[in-house]
Amino acid sequence: MSLAGTDAYGTEVELPPLVARALAAARAHGFAHSCRPEQGRLLYALAGGAERLIGETGTGCGVGLAWLAEGARPGVRLVSAERDAERARLAAEVFAGRPEVEILHGDWRRIGDRERFFRQLMVYGGIVVAVVPAVVWLAMVVPGWA
Repeated sequence: MSLAGTDAYGTEVELPPLVARALAAARAHGFAHSCRPEQGRLLYALAGGAERLIGETGTGCGVGLAWLAEGARPGVRLVSAERDAERARLAAEVFAGRPEVEILHGDWRRIGDRERFFRQLMVYGGIVVAVVPAVVWLAMVVPGWA
């Protein structure tokens, strides 16, 4: 999630369809902390390297997850946990009809309930995600950190 990330899409005209749908949900429900467009494009690119599963935490209304889903190869599952019940419900609506995407209500530990080992785990907090070979993230980069 990013501060004012949802507003950063103000000048974006071409977005993948699922991203546009998630962004519309974020705007309709006043969720300001979506990932920024440049972060989304990075998530899209990183998702293409996953072979089996992508895990994400902090779903929000699903904008970052939508970028991941749009960039993922066919057959890759995506699991995301959101601790706020209403946002989890909204995100589940965004991804209705996408059986490869699962939204869990709960904190980041819910991801471990679904898979013992992740080939890739992506957790983003500001700019970038940590891509690692196990259920451990190595780094989180947040805008403004020196």
